[in-house]
Amino acid sequence: MPSIALARFHAARVGAEILKSYSGAPIPSFNDQFLVDQTCLKAAISQAVGCWEGYVEGALREFVSKTRVQAHRKAWGLIAQFETIVDKMASDLNTPSWEKTRELLITLTGMDPYASWVFLPKFTTPTDTKQFFDGVMSVRHAFAHGFPIPANVNGLATPGVLDIAYVEVALNCIIFFAERTDQLLEHELTHRHGCQAGWN
Repeated sequence: MPSIALARFHAARVGAEILKSYSGAPIPSFNDQFLVDQTCLKAAISQAVGCWEGYVEGALREFVSKTRVQAHRKAWGLIAQFETIVDKMASDLNTPSWEKTRELLITLTGMDPYASWVFLPKFTTPTDTKQFFDGVMSVRHAFAHGFPIPANVNGLATPGVLDIAYVEVALNCIIFFAERTDQLLEHELTHRHGCQAGWN
């Protein structure tokens, strides 16, 4: 059973699919189709990255609230303090990059997702997946700050130019990260923290 955070992620990520679908759709009042397409594709990636960030923040809070149930009553004061720290650290996650998200997961849950974050069959190692995801994050960063897309982004058919195929892989990669992380956190809940019902 998935977390509430994952259900919200899936509900929100539909926006990225809608934005992607507008690429190639002519706008009669605007004659620069290339600009329209690039803007829609950049916005789709930015929307998906925002959904990933929201998922991470929500899942961490949900994880801690589930572990609190299993804690000894005498420790509730410490747990309340820890929940406040988790809330602050999750809120401070402005850019959910590979490194920052992994570090946050290790710090707050003790779980290292490194070996499990392999986006198969597109990539075969965590390093390959990380390099691709770093490129996705640089596209998001460029769009958010008004910069051109870097030419060195892995997976682009034409350097510095987004295309539908790249955006589809990027969106699927972000979905993979959310779903895989959710499975890993549920495993931690059931096997390490004694929450037999997992996310339920």
